[in-house]
Amino acid sequence: MRTVLEFDKKNKIALPQIRQADDVRFSDSFAEYFISHFTKCADMVFDPFAGFGTTLYAAEKLRRKAFGVEYLPERVEYIKSNLENPSSIVCGNSLRLNEIDLPEIDFLLTSPPYMQNKNHPEYPFAGYQVTGQGYTNYLIDIAEIFKQISKKLKPNAHVVIEICNLLIDNNFTPLAWDVAKSVNEVLPLKQEIIIKWISDELPAYGFGFDHSYALIFTKGK
Repeated sequence: MRTVLEFDKKNKIALPQIRQADDVRFSDSFAEYFISHFTKCADMVFDPFAGFGTTLYAAEKLRRKAFGVEYLPERVEYIKSNLENPSSIVCGNSLRLNEIDLPEIDFLLTSPPYMQNKNHPEYPFAGYQVTGQGYTNYLIDIAEIFKQISKKLKPNAHVVIEICNLLIDNNFTPLAWDVAKSVNEVLPLKQEIIIKWISDELPAYGFGFDHSYALIFTKGK
């Protein structure tokens, strides 16, 4: 796999107007590429931060099994309306995955909710609906989430996290690098791939940059 890849930022599934302000999805072409590369037909693809369901739709299109967890009920209902198998998405908190009957996982593809290291009181892992948790806790929690996930990963399963660093209001947050370090405490980080996003908008990615990273982790035997 090349170390720099290009993808169109557009998605084939357009969100309803009421949801477009929250559209921070990676593209379906990105999802299909990585699912095709790391899985075969009927493998189980998991997304613990399902968002608007891009990973799950792509998995179904490629005739893989899909399962996802999403915190916000309104997003869960939206995802169900677009899935062939609506039971593939559940409403839940990924900090408590041990309470969910997860399947055995062949491949994980996700993009976690983002957080700045300064002036960001709303907590991502509570749907940005509560305050009081800081960036340090965010990094501790993401390691805990993947610790729970690792119990359900099959041997040699791959995990791909799409994420970027942030540059917002002149504040730089090395989010991709910090998340890589935190998850590496649980699952070995094997590779990074730079994802260059093609878009008519500037910046193409939307957080100060026109690229993000695909961080690739692997569970050993």
